Amino acid sequence: MKKIFTLLLPIMLLLPFGLLGQVNFSGELTPGAMLRINDGSLIDLPFRVGTVTLDYAVGDVELKTTTSLETRWKDPEFSEDMLQFREAYLMWYPSFGEVKLGKMIHAWGAADANNPTDNLSPYDYYYMFLAGTDRKLGSLSVAGKAYFGDAQIELIAIPQFEPNRLPQDEPDFPIQIPIPPGARYWMPENEFEFGARIQYAMGMGDISASYFKGNDRSFSPAGIEVNIQPVLDYLNQTPSSSVDFETTMNVFQSNMTSHLTYRSTDMIGLDAVLFPGNWTIRGEFAYFQSQTPGIDFDMSKFSYDAKYLQSVIQAEYSFANNVQLMGQYINTNYMTTDSEFAPGSGLANAQAVLHDTSNHALDAVRDPLLVELGNFGIPEFSAGMGTPFGLISDQVVVLSSMVTLLDNDLELGGMVMINLAETGYMTNLNSSYTLREGLSLDATLSYFIGGDEADNKFKQLEDFSNLNLGLSVSF
Repeated sequence: MKKIFTLLLPIMLLLPFGLLGQVNFSGELTPGAMLRINDGSLIDLPFRVGTVTLDYAVGDVELKTTTSLETRWKDPEFSEDMLQFREAYLMWYPSFGEVKLGKMIHAWGAADANNPTDNLSPYDYYYMFLAGTDRKLGSLSVAGKAYFGDAQIELIAIPQFEPNRLPQDEPDFPIQIPIPPGARYWMPENEFEFGARIQYAMGMGDISASYFKGNDRSFSPAGIEVNIQPVLDYLNQTPSSSVDFETTMNVFQSNMTSHLTYRSTDMIGLDAVLFPGNWTIRGEFAYFQSQTPGIDFDMSKFSYDAKYLQSVIQAEYSFANNVQLMGQYINTNYMTTDSEFAPGSGLANAQAVLHDTSNHALDAVRDPLLVELGNFGIPEFSAGMGTPFGLISDQVVVLSSMVTLLDNDLELGGMVMINLAETGYMTNLNSSYTLREGLSLDATLSYFIGGDEADNKFKQLEDFSNLNLGLSVSF
């Protein structure tokens, strides 16, 4: 009920002032279904069935709101959680530029879709294959922009931390993100985040430099908490002949708590776009320095101090017959990934107890248990900021094309993504046919091929190869 009231509140507030200012109301209905190619079954994931935008302007002040309705086809739960209040902010246009306050989505960078410098707004991984702000989440923030001739300066402050939205317990989601059951999350101690960007327009393009100080949008391991007593209780209550290492490890792991946190990260970015003739050249570079925050808690701790660089180089060419070609190279280079494992008292106590306890049932599993406890090492570092496709690969090439036909009523597009780090390919074919103004039929075919490596992300995506059929109604 609270979300519904929040949705209706701007409308109720604007009604008395409708004669004083200008109210703009628009929206889009986008029902669709995603079907697996291998068996035609429905992929049961949330999707946005519609979005409504309501703006109210009076003088040099404007209120902007965007609300979506999210549902799924199988066993939909009709509740207020279906409403996504994506943006709601006030915008003021003073003589020097613009000022915004409220819940909003930010977008930085020059490249298309894959922007390593674009880290202010978290990503919604349910929509990771969409482009632009459709795959992002809004956050409470204050933003200001000032213009100085051909240059502009943008400052953004975010007082409350918002992480990425990651699917959990979703069998149909293509990449399973390993989140241990009962994991404990340590939120950033300092939630305040700050960003600044300077942009300069030249004769044949523009260039910008940016800085962002904040927290990773994706979590990383912080440590483990070990409780050996339930294992000893199990061994004391179980006959020696029935004890085996696998069962004992299951008991042990079910009484081990994983701790997750969000690293503190600084980003320095540079991006540019140039328009030489029919060409468009885009480049984007982001340098990250990431550190695990200190956690005042008795556990075995993982800590990282890493520096990495993400870059995107993109070239586009537009032909006179409405054909566009684009090539994009995306790379992540881990420069240094220093890490440290500091055993806590729980782990040390567990090892001591296993050494000193006399128990016939324990004798059969003591040595492998001690080996397992001694093998706890720090997990491999992974980036918590940058382009979302960093989750799939550190190095990819994207080739795409688009053409419009039939007086621009039919739009056809194709894309191939090639994983250069290991065997992996994605092919995407899409079409959109306009039946009449504001009404179109859309279809997208996505196909994935991966290698045989155990952790190959494109192999995990193969079962996600799908045909997406939808209808788009704008009003």
